[in-house]
Parts: sequence; structure tokens; C-alpha cells
Amino acid sequence: MTWPSAPSFRLRLTPVWPALAALISSVVLLWWQLPDLQLKISERQLQGILDIVAPQAESRLDLPPAEFQHWAALLPAGGPLRITVIRPDGEVMADSARTFEETARMENHGRRPEVLEALADGRGSARRRSATTGKSYLYAARTLTAADGSRWVLRVAQPIEEHLEVRRRLLAVTAVAAAVGLLVMGLVSLRLDRRYFRPAARLIEQASALAGRGMGHSVEVPEQQDLARLARVVNRFSAQGAEQLAALEAERDQLKLILSSMSEGVLVTDAGGRAVLANPAFRELFGLPEAIAGLSPVEICRRPQLAAVITEVLEKRSPQPSERQVETPDDRTVVLTGAGLRGNGGAVVVARDVTEEDRLVTMRRDFVANVSHELKTPLAAIRGYAETLGDGALDEPPVARRFVERILGQCRRLQVLLEDLLTLSRLESVSPSPDPEPVDLREVAEQAFETVRAAADEKQVHLELDLEDVPPIAGRADDLERLLVNLLQNAVKYNRPGGRARLKLRYDGAQAIFEVEDTGLGIPQESLPRLFERFYRVDKGRSRAEGGTGLGLSIVKHVTQAHGGEVEVESSAGVGSTFRVRLPVGLRRTA
Repeated sequence: MTWPSAPSFRLRLTPVWPALAALISSVVLLWWQLPDLQLKISERQLQGILDIVAPQAESRLDLPPAEFQHWAALLPAGGPLRITVIRPDGEVMADSARTFEETARMENHGRRPEVLEALADGRGSARRRSATTGKSYLYAARTLTAADGSRWVLRVAQPIEEHLEVRRRLLAVTAVAAAVGLLVMGLVSLRLDRRYFRPAARLIEQASALAGRGMGHSVEVPEQQDLARLARVVNRFSAQGAEQLAALEAERDQLKLILSSMSEGVLVTDAGGRAVLANPAFRELFGLPEAIAGLSPVEICRRPQLAAVITEVLEKRSPQPSERQVETPDDRTVVLTGAGLRGNGGAVVVARDVTEEDRLVTMRRDFVANVSHELKTPLAAIRGYAETLGDGALDEPPVARRFVERILGQCRRLQVLLEDLLTLSRLESVSPSPDPEPVDLREVAEQAFETVRAAADEKQVHLELDLEDVPPIAGRADDLERLLVNLLQNAVKYNRPGGRARLKLRYDGAQAIFEVEDTGLGIPQESLPRLFERFYRVDKGRSRAEGGTGLGLSIVKHVTQAHGGEVEVESSAGVGSTFRVRLPVGLRRTA
């Protein structure tokens, strides 16, 4: 026997579902509502019985208990009803389901719910399990008025078991009817299945399989005319869909390749301003995950400028670009240019990183300003001295000699500035450097020490030299000597008379470490981050007076980097400074 497939089985049972749903709804409705309806009818019947029995009971309230019990036992006439008469104090006077002796032993009924309700409202009812018999009853109660005016309670009870039996019988009958109905509907469905449902289910299965296999596949054409037409439509749609899908995939791949290759970031939003896609460059700029579809501009980068660009573009509904500048989380400067998309009403935002451009522009502007400033002072001095000589000072040899010496001093200052600029230009050049040679760092340190000795003696600064044996490194000896001379000159210039400057060379097994310590003026903490910038001076007036160009520490930094090393500084204002240069040892080629 071959079991039908799931789609076929569902189709086969399609006519059954409405009938089955109606049948189940009817059963549930009857199952829950009929017993409750019966109980309500029974309550009204019990209240009617109470109204019939009440006059008889009131006329006998003054009878002795035994006679009253005998009368109560005769009332139900052997039926399922149970009648109870309760005194005002809650004690049971008579009970049709008990003998006189049993009634006398019954517990007080004054706290029974139906009794309390009857005493409060004149009538009461309850559905509960009897504490006396252990069975569930439907109770109805009403008050009786004795000759002395006291209020008694007459109660009648009926077992609920009868109503439960009705429910069970109803369920059995309904189940049989449902089974017969399902059988009939099943036979009808099997008949329909052979003629229509199975071919339709087969067509549905094959059409559904197209989603997994992809467009371009076809389904079988059945014999039934209507289904055959549908199958041919599906096959034609599949063929056309395959062609369109291939074209879309090619366009998508091309667009993805273009976007991923762009150095600029690209963000596309829908008409509501929420992200549709972002290329890798955009996600990298703002530190975003790949899954950003559906995010709002604020959720994307938490920068108001991005939201402003998108909002302005969407509100203007114009292809004219809108531009903003924003800072990324890693302190890069990005220019955002947004424009509207025709058709879907969305927006496209292009993010261009201009950090390096701004830095170069700033450097170029600062460089021109600084060089102009550095050249202006000596050139103005030279011109002034020359004009003075031309105005007659040449006729006074002592004065003329003094002016010529000052002109030569300013020329030497210009020469030092130009040499420093040329050195920086060479160090920053991207052209290949000459092959490095082995450099003896002890020898370089000793030569730099001797170069600065005279200036230290003149300034009354005590120079100290502490050198360890260090393996040679690959580099340029003249640049390294220039590095040490610049550091030692600063240690002397910015020291106090009687101060100390020390040049140390150590080896830690991997690096050669130069340290230049001084007991000079020190450097304020706020100046340390900019200390190695070109033309930056901590004390501009003092530096120029000492003949400095403002390029010495910049040369130190570039020479260190050219040799693959690092430079760092520790300083406290008024205490002194320590410059530390770390250079990798070995004869490897440097930049």
C-alpha cells in the first residue's frame, strides 16, 4: 500500500475540515453548556419544590423532633432528592436521607454557603461536595418563619451525578456520529483524490521543488486540461525567471565588486532613511558590522551629521548633493556627500576620508608659514646691517667690522636652517636610500660627545659619557651622529650653569638604547605630544636666542624611524628630561 504524500493528503482532506470543525465546535459547545443549563433548570425546579414543601414544614415546626423527622423521611418518596430542615442555631432538625439517630449526630449546618445565603437574602443555592455524604450535590434553600418569629432554613439537595451521566452519554453519541461523518467524508475525499487531487498535488510538489533547484527547471504536464495549462504557465515562468535571475545576479556581482573596490564609503538608504546596504569601506570608516540593514542613521554611527545629510536629501527630494563633515570614532575626518535616488525615494551617501589630505594641507601651510618666519628675521637683520654699512658705517672700521660679523652670524643661521630642511627632506623622501653600512654606535656616541663638549664647557654644563659594548647596526653613521648631537645640544642649551648632561648607551639583548639625561629646565607635560613636530618650540623666544631652528627633534624622530627604531621622552618641568632612542641591532637593511 502506498501512502499519499503530505500535499496530496492535505488536499484530500480539504472538504473534511469545515464539517469536522463544525462538528467539534458543536460537541464542545454541548459538552460545556448543556450540563450547566441542566443545573440551572434543576435549581429552578428545586426552588419550586421548596415553595411547595415550605408551608407544610412551617406548620409542623412545633412538632417533636422524632415526628418531624418521620414526616421529612416521607417527602422524597424514595427519589434522589434530599430534604433538610435546619434550626436557627444551625443544628439539623430533620434530614430525609437519615434516621432520627443519625440526624441527631449530624454536625452544625449554620456555616453552609446555601444556608448563609438564604438567611441573608431569603433564598440561596450552591454546588459542592457534601461533608456528610461525601457526594456532590446541587443545593437550594429558603427560610421558614416559625410561630415565634424565628427563622429556620428549609434545604433540598439533588445529586449532580445525574447531570454528569448526561454529559458522558452525549459525548459517546457525538463521538460515534463524528466517526461516521469522518468515514463518509474520507470516502468522498478518496474519490476526489483519484480524479483531481493527486495530479494537483504532484504539480504542487514539482512547482515547490523549483524553489530549491532554482529557476530553469520544468514540471511534468498532466493529462487534465486545466492542470496542463497551469503546468505550461509554470514552465514558461521558470524559463523566463532563470534568464532574469541570471541577469540580476550578474548585475549584483558587478555592483558588489565595484562597491567593495571603492576606497570611498557608500551607504544606501530607503525612503524612510534606514540603511539598505553599505560597502566595506563605509563599515570600516565607522567601525560597523556587516549586518546594518534596517538601522537608522543614528544607530549606524551616532553622528548627527550623517542623519542631517540623509534627512536633508530625503526632504528636498532632489538629486542635488548635500555635504557635511564628520569625525569618525578613531578621529578621522570624513566628508559625507548625500544625494537622492530617483525611483524609490531613497538616498545614497558617499563618505570620503580626507584626514590625510587635511593633514598634508595643514603641514604645507604650517611649513610655509614657519619657513617664512624663520627666514624673515635673519634676512631683515642682514638687510638692516647692509643698509647701515651703505649709509656710511664703512667709513668707521670698528663699526663696520662689528656689522659684518653680525651679517656672517645671520648667514650661518640661515645655512643651519637650510641644512636642517635638506636633511628632513632627504629623510622623508620616498626614493630608495643608499645601502646602509655597519655602524659602531660607541664611536658615533664618542664623536657626538666631542662635538658638543666645547659648548658644554662654555655653558658650564658637566658632560658625562657612559657607554656599553653594543653590536653594530645597519645604518648611516652621519645621521646617527646628527641625532645624538641634536639631543646633546638641547641638553646643554636648556640646562642651567653647573647642571649635568649624560649620554648613555646600553644593550638589552635585542636593541641598542641611547639615553640623553639632563638636569635642565624640563618640558611641560602639555608640550610633550607636539615635541617632535617641525618648528615646534616649547619656549620660542629662548630657542631663537640660542640659535635653534626648531627642526632638531623632528630630525631625531625621522632618523630614528629610518633605522627602524623608536624615540620617547620623559620630563618634569624644573627637574630635567630624558630622551630615549631604541634601535634594533643587526646588519639588516633599513629604509
